[in-house]
Parts: sequence; C-alpha cells; structure tokens
Amino acid sequence: MLTKAEVQQHSTRKSCWVIINSTVYDVTEFLDSHPGGSLIILGYAGNDATAAFKPIHRADTLEKHLKPQQRLGPVAAEAPDLPASRDHCKPNKPELQSPDSFQKKPKLSSIISIADFELAASRILPPESFAFFKTGAEDEYAVNWNRDSWKAIRLRPRVLRPIDSIDTSYSLFGSKFSAPFFICPAGGSKLADPQGDVLLTKSASRHGILHWVCNNAGCTQEEIEDVRGPNQTLYWQIYPKTELEVTEREIKRAIELGYKGFALTVDAIRAGKRERDVRLKLSNLDHSEGDQGNEEDESFNEGPTVKRAPVWSSFDWQSAVQWLRSMTDLPIAIKGIQCWEDAALCMDSGVHPWISNHGGRQLDGAPSSVEVLLDIRRNCPKVLDKCEVIVDGGINRGSDIVKALALGAKGVGLGRAFLYSLAYGEAGVGKAIRILKQEIETTMALLGVTSLDQLNPSYIDVSPLPYAFARSRL
Repeated sequence: MLTKAEVQQHSTRKSCWVIINSTVYDVTEFLDSHPGGSLIILGYAGNDATAAFKPIHRADTLEKHLKPQQRLGPVAAEAPDLPASRDHCKPNKPELQSPDSFQKKPKLSSIISIADFELAASRILPPESFAFFKTGAEDEYAVNWNRDSWKAIRLRPRVLRPIDSIDTSYSLFGSKFSAPFFICPAGGSKLADPQGDVLLTKSASRHGILHWVCNNAGCTQEEIEDVRGPNQTLYWQIYPKTELEVTEREIKRAIELGYKGFALTVDAIRAGKRERDVRLKLSNLDHSEGDQGNEEDESFNEGPTVKRAPVWSSFDWQSAVQWLRSMTDLPIAIKGIQCWEDAALCMDSGVHPWISNHGGRQLDGAPSSVEVLLDIRRNCPKVLDKCEVIVDGGINRGSDIVKALALGAKGVGLGRAFLYSLAYGEAGVGKAIRILKQEIETTMALLGVTSLDQLNPSYIDVSPLPYAFARSRL
C-alpha cells in the first residue's frame, strides 16, 4: 500500500501520479491526451484529485482511458493530507459543497420561476460550476438573443371560450408525454449535484416528461438504467467521437436498453470560445511574473471546464445518415440546425430538424430558434408537415414553450433551466417541471385553447421581432 508521501514524490510531467477515490494512478502517459489538457492534471500531481474528478467524469472513465498497469493500488488512509503542488497551477476545485453550508441559499419554497432557480444557483454553486452553465460564446450576444427573441413575440388571446380543463399531453417520435417540453442533453450535470443525470432521469419519470440523455453525461448508461422508471421512455444524444466504434457501441447499447429515439449533434465539431468559463478557469492558474512576454501563450485557446472527446468532423449529410441508419431505424433528429436550407435537407434525408445554436455557446451571432423557425415557415413550410421539428435555446417560461408550439414546433427542450434547478437536487428539478407545466396551462387558458393541437400561428404576433434585437442592445 502506497503512502501519500510516496505519491507526492511523483509531481512532475516526467512522473505524474494522482489519487482518485483512495486509489493511486500513474497518469504520466495520459497527460498529453487528456481532453482538458495536461495543466489541470498537473495541478494535482502527487495529490488527491478526487474532488475535481468526480463532478465531471463518468464512473467508468478511468477504466476506459488508463491501462491496468497504470492503476498502482490503494493509498494508506492514515497518512496526513499534504498540500497540493503549486509548480504548475492551483487546483481548479469544482467541489460540490453541501447546500446547507450556504447561509444565503434561498429556500426552495421561495422559488417560483426558472429565473429564480438561476439566481439561486449563482449563490449556491461554486463559481466554476455556475460559470460553466451560464457561459455563452464570446460576447454572449447569441445566448442573450436566444432569450430576448422569445420575449419579443407577442401573444394574441381569444376570449369567451369555455375552458373547463387543460390538456398539455403530446407525442414526440411516437411516444406520449405529459407536457410538450423535455430535459435537454447537457454535459456537466454533476457540477450541480453529485448524482447528476441520475436525478434528471428520476424526475422526468416522476412527472411523465422526456429526458433526452447526453452521451457526455457524467453518468454511465447503466447508472441511468438503474433508476429508470417503469415504462419510462428515454432518447439518446450522440456526439460522434473520432473513434467511431466507441460511439457505435454506445448507440447499440442504447438500443438494447430500449431508447426510442436519437439525436446527432452536428454544431460542435469544435468547442465555441466560452470566455466567461475560460476567464474563471484562468483565474485559478498560478501565473508567474515571468510569463508576461510569452508570445507562445495560448490561454485564449482554453476549452470549457467540462471537456468531451474530440468529435468526428468528416461527415456530410449522406454519410452521417447512412452511418446512423446502419444501426437503427428509430427516429433520428439532427441537433444544431440553424437555417431553413438545412431543415429542408433533414426532411429530404428522412430525419427531423432540431433547431438549436447550442444554447448560444458555439457561434456568437448565430440565429435564435425563433428566427430559424420563422424562416422555415416562409421558405419551406412543408418541413413542418413532414417532420417533427424540435427547438431549444433561451426558453425559460411556459409562455415561451406555447409560442414555439404555435409556430409549428413539436417539442421544446430546456437545458440550463434544469441544471440550475439541480442545485436543489431531485426536489428542485421536480419543482422546475411543475412550474413550467403550470405556466403552460395558464398561458393556454388565457389564449382560449384547451389542448396543444388547437395552437397555430393565429395566436402569435411576430411583427415586433425585427426591431427587438436593436432595442435589446440599448
């Protein structure tokens, strides 16, 4: 059994050991292939990296990426803690503190909107975690416009219509759910709660909504399966890794587990420049006085806090769809559609367009989902008849969801909303779902409709939209 003193002797790039879950690993050969870069690992060289590792990695990560001989064995528990090495950087510690440790944490009973969850999360979560959730690309115009564009659209209520009951149920890809919104695939959920996507799946089951599971989640497919409710329908999201056989195994396993639909994310062949996240991460690095004149400094090229493996970037429309269809005939959405022409290509390829700019996290200046949805209506309306169009981005009210449905969307995804609510655990996610359901029901009643199939563009006024962007920048 190794001692912590022995481990600390291996704290350099030439010999780098770390402790994770009371086990010592030799990660020297892995440093340069780590998706998050070597600097983060070197910050914990010779020390315990468990607190930084667990919130953002799946349980099977070490088995997948390290050889058996790199697992050196357990560390003696009785050894005293040693200070972290500062030769390379200060440890970036996204430790998930107990909610009880925050004196200013609002009571869950005081939360009455998704915006309240965001504000609470900014107080509850460690700064690194909140910055990862909140960040958009570059100047964050796209992420802000996502939200503002939904608000610019006006509603047109009809009155003197009997409203005895409201039905919010709907079907997507042949499966029925209690409400027309779902939990988007989103990485980093364990930054909000150690159980991450496990709790999202449990809450989705309890309330009868869809959880579209992220293949970059911090939980394994088996961990999700262990908490899956009876007859619960799940869909699986795909980032095609450069080692396509790895992704193929995940897809085939999802099929075996009974997932009923898939989404191929296509707008992230490179990570966007997410400056809010990067600035906070850089503030934790130990910058020496001598680096001020280093022309080779690449700090501006730092990636996001939660990394994913490099993705396959050689697909075109034909090869991507053929690749997927070689494994499944289940419904497929192409996630990341940002113009009507690509929506039309989805239709021609027998797949469904998922309008999304990745929550404004990829390309600053990308159009909002509202704009793309309206472009489809103007230029290729048959897409809305032949495909089940999905939208996400900037949605934080039930009224936003109703607007999307009235314009022809079949399903509406929310990502950040549920990550923020996850700061309160499963109870928080459940409350976020109930808030959105109540807002949808209220909006429908005040519009004069009792079921989702009654919604259509006559309930919407989009004329203020062209002027809204300029006003939002004033």
